[in-house]
Amino acid sequence: MKKLYIAFAILTMVAAHSNAIEKKLLKDINTSSMTAETQVTAKGGSENHVSLVWWIPSEFWKAVLSKDVNLTEMQKTSMIEVIANISLVAVVQADVSAIGSLKYYSKEEIGKNMVLSFVDSKGKKEKLSPLQKIDSDLELVLGQFKPILGSAMGNLGNNLHFYVFNDRSQTSTRILDPYQKGQIDVQLANKDKTLLDASIELPLNALFIPRKCSNGKDAHVSWNYCPWTGQKLED
Repeated sequence: MKKLYIAFAILTMVAAHSNAIEKKLLKDINTSSMTAETQVTAKGGSENHVSLVWWIPSEFWKAVLSKDVNLTEMQKTSMIEVIANISLVAVVQADVSAIGSLKYYSKEEIGKNMVLSFVDSKGKKEKLSPLQKIDSDLELVLGQFKPILGSAMGNLGNNLHFYVFNDRSQTSTRILDPYQKGQIDVQLANKDKTLLDASIELPLNALFIPRKCSNGKDAHVSWNYCPWTGQKLED
């Protein structure tokens, strides 16, 4: 009976561990799902304006590179080293004419009104500014990435403007960590000075192995309880 109890206890611990939050391997990350979480339309404008914000953390590129069979491991490592300490924000804004044509904003027009802030898990808000100068290696790598993004989004993608943000604090910790709770707020403005707001919630669900509710459905990483059963989820 004692052996049976021990075996049951071990199985219970294993089951609990398997239902705890675990990170996915880079090669297992679905970049389309990740994009759906990090690409948002700014709110507050009119039907005559379109604004799209895409936050691209280094994990996105690492996941893409992990699946690329055309690059050597050395090439992948070199590219990852270049992008390891930055976050990228891509923005496209355009006014829509009466007949439906788009007049896109320049990088300078967007940048002069853009305000990016990060709200951490304790509610502390910090304004972040894009880097005014990037090194030549990063500029080269981003030049290679831009056509990939453009092809994925069509004409909107061809008019994306990229803003590079430092992703390391003075203590070398991540500033915008997609694995930790927080919120990225981006404020834009159109030519009429109407303010537009976009928010991205963290952590990103696509980076984690889904926990399972007792009914077999996947639980979002931000949930503490299953909405269908009320069951407490493992942290």
